[in-house]
This record gives sequence, structure tokens and C-alpha cells, in this order.
Amino acid sequence: MATQGGYGLKCKITVGTTLTAIANVLDCEFPKFIKVVKEFTAHDADTGWAQFNATGKRKLDKFKLTLGWDSESATHAALVTAFNADTTVNISIEDPDGVEVIAFAAHIESMDRVSEQEDGLKCTIEVQPTGKPTIT
Repeated sequence: MATQGGYGLKCKITVGTTLTAIANVLDCEFPKFIKVVKEFTAHDADTGWAQFNATGKRKLDKFKLTLGWDSESATHAALVTAFNADTTVNISIEDPDGVEVIAFAAHIESMDRVSEQEDGLKCTIEVQPTGKPTIT
């Protein structure tokens, strides 16, 4: 994949039955892929350095999405609906050239609206992926 700029990134959420690009995305992080390891250093470790074992678990860490907030947008309404639900919603995120798409189920963990005096109304969303992602 060639080097890309950030402009053109797409983050999508299920609206009805269709993954739809979320409107007015200003900034978006990609979720961090994590292999869960735990320290398992014995008292008789010969080097004095901590030792770690893989637990076998993997996860996608939560990430932030900052939007120019529009309460009339269908995709913003879908985010509110997902926040109010205890079930997951399907989300995908893709690079600007559409070379890599990461799709996953997620919970909308938080919504933080802010309106600075000399700026538009924004909302920062925290998305917590759950389960195994699909990468294409």
C-alpha cells in the first residue's frame, strides 16, 4: 500500500441493514490491535528482568471518533440508538484509498458533545469493538 494522507477515511455504521458512512467525520483513530500478555516472573528468574506470557486473548482497543454533530443525520441518530442499546452495532473503518477495511461489532461507550464559542458543535464518540474483527 502506498503512503496516504488522512483525508477520505471512512467510518461506517449500520443504518437499517446497510453499512453507511458516518457523516461529518472530523477526526478518527483506528482501533489498536492488542495481544494480551501478563507478567509471569518467577522469584528465581536469572536475569532480574520481567518475563511475560501470552494469555491467548486478542482485542481491539476502544478508539475515538470526532464528528461535526448533526442531530438530523441518520448516521448520528444511529450512534445515539447504539449508545442507548445494550446490544452491539456493526461498524467498519477503512483507509482513504479503501485498501484495508476493518469490520467489527461494537458498543458505543460514550458520547461527549462540545460547542466552543468560535467553533461548530462537535461530538467525540468512544467506540469499543468486541469480538474478532474481519480485515479485508
